[in-house]
Amino acid sequence: MTGSALTPVAMAFGVLQATGSAADLGLVLAAYTVPMLVFMLAGGVWADRLPRQRMMMAADAVRCLTQTAFGVLLLAGHARLWEMVLLQAFAGTAAAFYLPASMGLTKATVPNELLQEANGLLALTRNVTFTVGPLVAGTIVAFVGAGWALVFDGLTFGGSVFFLSLLRLAARPAGPARSPFLAEVRGGWREVSRRTWVWLSIIYYMVFNLIFAGVQVLGPAAVSGRAHAALGWGAVAAALSGGELLGNALSVRIRPRRLLVASRYGELLAIPLLVALGLGAPVAVLVVTGVLMGVAISFPDALWLTALQQHIPEAALSRVTSFDYLGSFVLRPVSYTVAAGAVAAFGTERALIVGAVVLAAASVGTLLVPSVRHLSRVDSPDPDPEPVAEAS
Repeated sequence: MTGSALTPVAMAFGVLQATGSAADLGLVLAAYTVPMLVFMLAGGVWADRLPRQRMMMAADAVRCLTQTAFGVLLLAGHARLWEMVLLQAFAGTAAAFYLPASMGLTKATVPNELLQEANGLLALTRNVTFTVGPLVAGTIVAFVGAGWALVFDGLTFGGSVFFLSLLRLAARPAGPARSPFLAEVRGGWREVSRRTWVWLSIIYYMVFNLIFAGVQVLGPAAVSGRAHAALGWGAVAAALSGGELLGNALSVRIRPRRLLVASRYGELLAIPLLVALGLGAPVAVLVVTGVLMGVAISFPDALWLTALQQHIPEAALSRVTSFDYLGSFVLRPVSYTVAAGAVAAFGTERALIVGAVVLAAASVGTLLVPSVRHLSRVDSPDPDPEPVAEAS
């Protein structure tokens, strides 16, 4: 987690130190992101086949090597573009295998009735780390250079391997007989498609993430004509981060019975910021509504993860998670283009209001579906309410 928080700043300054080209930085970032998307479903299949703990250790070992090698190349003054691209392609592939495995590992280490609290605490730790991590990386870069920052980044992944090795897990229950790879991908898709609440929620979160990305583009544009615009938007961004931490804390304390109902109502808290930006509200109002949007991002996320862990069979959890992650990540490269298109079509303020209307309709609309509305928390120790669909 610490390594992932350090990577963006350390890698950005590392590439710029080596080539001085923003275009090269974009290429290296793409070299990380594209393999992560391409191999995400493969990561889900293998995480359902193999011990998830070992898969996470292997993935972090790869990232330990790639980031350390990146740093050593910079320190030696011999970092070439193709080497940086190749190293980040390996790192992105490792992330594709790590992420689906991590969901299953949480379920394997936490009692069923405490999964929501565990997800909330993990998210709280993650958000704190991703707040502090860039500051740490920036400090290391400023004092000793990007090369040492990347070496330190690599060592944090090595530390993750060590701590993961200390876990003592019970043997996983035997699942269905192993099938060919593509058959298992199809089996994972069947686990998604046979549960309306899963595939509908994945589509919903694609819409939510698209709108949130729009806020990151349209928000600064909406306040750009004001005095001290940068300071004001900085305050809103800080409020968003604070709201995410508050949402994480609430997810540890509040235990709703109907997970997705509470999640959808929580996500409605994102609407006030969209409306406030669209109406040109004062910065003080934007800060308050920014806190609400932060809660709307983090509190429902813990409920969603808990729903997956409690209602998806253990033998298919990583494959289903890989489809969820793929849905969340796949629109990110185009989301900013969509935001620009919305501005061209409606204007900045109207585009924000349209986003608020779309989000409200999507949230309320999904609640009209019985399987979404009735999905309840499972506090019994039994982890697998349904059998795994047979792969074919």
